[in-house]
Amino acid sequence: MKRFLLGACLGLLVSLGATAAENTDAAVPPDELVKGATTQFQDLIAKNHEAYAQDLDLFFSVVDEVVVPHFDTKAIARLVLGRNWKKATKEQRDRFENAFKSSLVQTYARAMLDYHDSVNTEWKPLRAAPDAKRVTVNVDLLRKDAPAIPLAFSLHDRGHGWKVYDLSVENISLVTSFRSQINAQIKSKGLDSVIEQLESNTYFKKPPENASEG
Repeated sequence: MKRFLLGACLGLLVSLGATAAENTDAAVPPDELVKGATTQFQDLIAKNHEAYAQDLDLFFSVVDEVVVPHFDTKAIARLVLGRNWKKATKEQRDRFENAFKSSLVQTYARAMLDYHDSVNTEWKPLRAAPDAKRVTVNVDLLRKDAPAIPLAFSLHDRGHGWKVYDLSVENISLVTSFRSQINAQIKSKGLDSVIEQLESNTYFKKPPENASEG
């Protein structure tokens, strides 16, 4: 189930990237940006599903090209590392940022292919002041014969467009969950060991367990 949820989340984030890449107007409201992108993502996968399924490297490259420019990967890395961010060298920070992004996207990219046509979306009204620099975009994933799954996308305005820095599934922050898991590994094995696992794409062999400690 976690693999499905993360795949669905990343799918919507790909949608966000696809629309933002085509629209250079940084004033586009974040909820309209995300909503308008969903159809584009579904069309992209539908038209190329067989090719992507047969060539995951091709799919990874598409995801990387579309998603990464619209993630605030540095903010995500800093939030995931928590207090370990201050202890890390610049080289370790850069390596962790790149490796965490690549490993996470590649691990769950297949789930995006598997479940791309399994859910519908119901968007909630955006509740934010007109000059807000941080917003939350809420959406329910609707599945057949199953309860809706609430998602919340956290975005901030970096001055040149909205960037995603966290998302929550059923009120559980993925950044918080990963921070707890990764920092426990750092404590027992060291930051360099964790980075090496991420760089070899062996860290996320299993979806992370939910945890509340940061």
